[in-house]
Amino acid sequence: MDVYHKVLLKLYQVTGGKDSQIVDLKDLVKNLGFLGNYNDISQMLSGQGWIAETPKLNYVRITHWGVKEANKSGDGGADVAQVLKKEVTSLVSNAKQFLILLEEFSSDTTRENFNRVEDKLNGINSAVKKLQANIQ
Repeated sequence: MDVYHKVLLKLYQVTGGKDSQIVDLKDLVKNLGFLGNYNDISQMLSGQGWIAETPKLNYVRITHWGVKEANKSGDGGADVAQVLKKEVTSLVSNAKQFLILLEEFSSDTTRENFNRVEDKLNGINSAVKKLQANIQ
């Protein structure tokens, strides 16, 4: 997924797909790590008709066409809530596996078992960061 669609999908998540909600696009782009490309992103989204500017500087609203494009491009057309639910379910499973690995490590404190605990914890941390990026 390209940067434009990532920003559009995040805008869709923040607004809940409602074209009546206004959002500080500059802040949204900054939080996604693309601030250096703000002008290009803003022009592209506006040029495609996916966002509409508001009288307030840097604030936009998603348009009907933006909602359609976000739905079309968002994870193969899946609903954003379903995508988040899938990520949370995976995180719960990884957390359960982490507990099992901790129990194994407590009974057999080898370096190999510790490495497995550490690897699982790193995976959980990555999943949490991914969720954080997708939550409003």
